[in-house]
Amino acid sequence: MHRLSPLFDFSSVAVVGASDTNHTGLGTYRALQVLGYAGRYYPINPRRDEVHGLKAFPNAGALPETPDMMVIAIPREGVPDVVDEAAERGVKAAVILSAGFLELDGLGAQLQARVTATARRTGLLVNGPNCLGLTSIVHRTAACSMSVQGLRPGNVGVISNSGGLMNEVMSCGSGRGIGFSHLVSSGNEAGVTSAEVIDFFVEDPATDVILGILETARDPELFVRAAERALAARKPVVVLKMGSSEKAARSTLTHTGAMAGSDAVYTALFRQKGIVRVNDIDELVEMGALFSTSIDVLRRHRLERTAIIEISGGGKGLVSDTAAAAGVDLPDLGPAVVESLRKKLPDFVEPSNPMDTAGSWGEPIKETVYPIVLEAFASQADLDVILSRYTIPRTGEIGPLNKRLAEMDAARMTHPDRLFGILSRTSDQFCDEWAVAVRDRHIPFVQGYGRGLRAIARLAEYSRAVHGKSSNTPSPAAAGEGVFEGAHQVLSEIESKDILRAAGMPVVATEAASNPQEAVTIAERFGYPVALKVIAPEIVHKSDQGGVKLGLADADAVRGAFQALAAARGFQGVAVQPMAAPGLEVVLGAHRDAQFGPVILFGLGGVFVEVLHDVAMRVAPLTADDAATMLDEIRGRKLLDGLRGQAPVDRSAIQEALIELSALMVGRSDIASIDVNPAFAYPRGLLAVDARIELSRSQR
Repeated sequence: MHRLSPLFDFSSVAVVGASDTNHTGLGTYRALQVLGYAGRYYPINPRRDEVHGLKAFPNAGALPETPDMMVIAIPREGVPDVVDEAAERGVKAAVILSAGFLELDGLGAQLQARVTATARRTGLLVNGPNCLGLTSIVHRTAACSMSVQGLRPGNVGVISNSGGLMNEVMSCGSGRGIGFSHLVSSGNEAGVTSAEVIDFFVEDPATDVILGILETARDPELFVRAAERALAARKPVVVLKMGSSEKAARSTLTHTGAMAGSDAVYTALFRQKGIVRVNDIDELVEMGALFSTSIDVLRRHRLERTAIIEISGGGKGLVSDTAAAAGVDLPDLGPAVVESLRKKLPDFVEPSNPMDTAGSWGEPIKETVYPIVLEAFASQADLDVILSRYTIPRTGEIGPLNKRLAEMDAARMTHPDRLFGILSRTSDQFCDEWAVAVRDRHIPFVQGYGRGLRAIARLAEYSRAVHGKSSNTPSPAAAGEGVFEGAHQVLSEIESKDILRAAGMPVVATEAASNPQEAVTIAERFGYPVALKVIAPEIVHKSDQGGVKLGLADADAVRGAFQALAAARGFQGVAVQPMAAPGLEVVLGAHRDAQFGPVILFGLGGVFVEVLHDVAMRVAPLTADDAATMLDEIRGRKLLDGLRGQAPVDRSAIQEALIELSALMVGRSDIASIDVNPAFAYPRGLLAVDARIELSRSQR
């Protein structure tokens, strides 16, 4: 049994400060009534003979038994003494709903320190203070001031530092059909920490999915261990982490007395340990709904490649763009599947992924077309998730969608290792019959092209964390020297420069060397000084990881640099290039926008782009005027004209490079992004010194 079990499963509870009028003193009683609690309840209030129609007791010493759980809902000054009394009597767990502790002032901090000391000395489990408490829906227990009306038992556990935000998860989650195992508002965490609660959820057989709203991790070591255990148990942990902005970090400190910590470190840790990070309550609920209905398939099978069934050409285009923006992998159908479908489907339905099956979901021909498409998608080896984009009524009945759901149920039975789900175009409140239909069938339902497909992308990201590297991912040798990042393949520097050179952009000469002598030979052909850069699939940002050696003036320096770089993880060799003459650092880039297609970027290098984000953008294809106005739009444009005796740079060379970049993006739909950083602009000409290109994985 886990150490925290007494917080959730108890047979007797006493409420200190029980009241018929104050919601803090009344909440536990109401919640227990709603849940159908079968244990014993004792109200403690020295000013009342009777509370809730029950005999009230003046203090804990007057109780006929030692309760398993004690809820404390009195002013802060009396809390430490009550905690001491609870510990002395052998109470197993206490929940402090009272506020005004570390989050308020120095006196509050002292009072909280007394509570913490008692908890540590005696082993009393203390949740709070400054919280809404906790409830176990599966055990039908509560020690809280929040409403549990309408909550259903299920497989999602919630831990939140914020009680108010947890209320939103409860309300919105219930509306999405989520069933909860346990919910914990942990507040200031004077005793039990969020890390301990996550650890409990990992061990708890009723919990499959863990949602967290966290301001900090007060027990970092346990937090890491719990995250590792959750990943090993294949229990997704989804976290909304507050404190990423300076203002939010200050708010966190005043809210619960927590230090928010470095957001960059949290981001790296979450990625490393398979924790799914979301940005708002909507996304948290979306992932809870998706994981809770997909967990059985996810634990058995990868869920990384998606197929989508649409009923309109516009929808097919929009869902394709949105999927690309979200990082959802939509593999093309294999030739055999396409040929088979062409024989079975009407002429107006062209086999593809996504597939536009035309018409409406209620037309008679769907009874033939829809099962055929479901079967074909589920039978293709490289498809894991099959989404149907339904048109769902907001009021009334769902009508013909009942038949489509039955056809989907049949496909689910035939292909238990495929995830069949439903996507809506918008995030909305749909009719009651629909909510019941998907809830009772336990069908994954994601809402809105944008939010829904981002959830599918996060599902795939978690799948990769659980199942490891996909067996169909090309090895570094097979894929050049590139490396996959999410749905994109990052090409090596040499591959990237070759593409740019072929497009007409001036690029510094760069060659690969696999041993020290080869590096020396190349360097002597180029002429000293030279630069060496590590070639290793796992090192994408070479400068940040010590993978670049500059200004090497002779053969001995080249050999020494080679040996130093050879210690890098995944080392395959080095790229050798001559040192470029100093010039004005500029950045040229491109990415593929979901709505407008290729977008071209220009800015000055260094602090201008990294700190000030001083960039200009245009949608491709670029005209000469477009390129010229981009140079004039940046705030640092005066540097282009030369300052303090410096000659002006060759604007026409920069403009030509931008137009070449535009043409490359328009002509190569498989390129997701291009980053030329830096390029050196000179009084005559431009030279790209470093480059990185990402290919869309589904286009590869």
